[in-house]
Amino acid sequence: MQRITERVGAGYTFRTRIVGFLAWTWLPLAILALAEGRAMGPSPRHCLLLDFGTYARFFLAVPLLIVAEAVVGPRLRAAGWQFVHGGFIRPEDYPAFDQAIARAAKRRESVWAELIIIAVAFAGAWLFTAETVAGEVIASWRSPAAPDAALGISFTALWYRLVAVSILQFFWYRWLWRLAVWSGFLWTMSRLELNVLGTHADQAGGLGFLGTAHTSLGIFAFALSSVLSAEVANLMVFQGANIEAFRLHFTVLLVVVQLILLGPLLMFVPVLIRARLAWLRDYSLLVTRYNRAFHEKWIRGGAAADEPLLGSADIQSLADLANSFESIRGFKAVPFSLRVVIQLALVTSLPSLPLLLLVMPVSQILELLAKAVF
Repeated sequence: MQRITERVGAGYTFRTRIVGFLAWTWLPLAILALAEGRAMGPSPRHCLLLDFGTYARFFLAVPLLIVAEAVVGPRLRAAGWQFVHGGFIRPEDYPAFDQAIARAAKRRESVWAELIIIAVAFAGAWLFTAETVAGEVIASWRSPAAPDAALGISFTALWYRLVAVSILQFFWYRWLWRLAVWSGFLWTMSRLELNVLGTHADQAGGLGFLGTAHTSLGIFAFALSSVLSAEVANLMVFQGANIEAFRLHFTVLLVVVQLILLGPLLMFVPVLIRARLAWLRDYSLLVTRYNRAFHEKWIRGGAAADEPLLGSADIQSLADLANSFESIRGFKAVPFSLRVVIQLALVTSLPSLPLLLLVMPVSQILELLAKAVF
């Protein structure tokens, strides 16, 4: 009963935060746009209510970033403690582990970090936005300069930049900071002498739980891709842009997402390579000794006269040892599988699939999917 109550309370908190965010950003934006005639302007570029990118930012991306606290946070914390629960940390390194945990918690809750993030978000709302990069080609209602206004200033755009985008970028930068803190913790772990297992079924020395935990980071990839896809949809619907012109953008997004979300795990590459070589060396010697003993016993007649060959456990042990050696040979140098890479790529690509409906009939899409599946 207590767990159910906690979940309901957490859900209510998330809903409250999402509604509060929209009340501070979208609602004043819509009111100002209605007052200034920018809600439904003379052209789609002047219309707030026809801007797909704005909907994606405020109604999808930020709510996902808020919900991520209940999805990503617990997964990463559990992964951090798995170093101890899985026996990967030696007892003599427990103090170093405790220090790493304390350091990560301190950095995550740092007031100075929050203040810097606020400053960067406020500056980024003016210097690093889709409008500043692409110019007026995206949506002119977002430009503060408004010659048609009484004072030559659009208060809709001012609220959009000063408040809405600043808060939005604050959420993004704060999560980037938390990922940086997590990466710092992983760096400390990668410098310890970890007790990895060369014969572990995940073929990553037992550290495959890190790749599994990082699949939860796909929520950020989905949010970011949703915004990009919405901006592209805006240009395709209202300005006749060709979807082929954005192939590079989506390719770059896929690469950047993989580097940001899985890049920190590459710190364990030296650990896993050293472990693989050590386990191969040790098991190679073990296989050599066992094979020589097996040969002496069963091939050269060293076995007892009354010991039957049929049903002997020696043969099964020989096969098991060979399987163990093959498992070590398949030891990967990264703590994540190809499946994790594909999952993140699919999650990143998913928001862009509706763009196909703008250039291809539904029947043709279903036909292509049927051919791909069957």
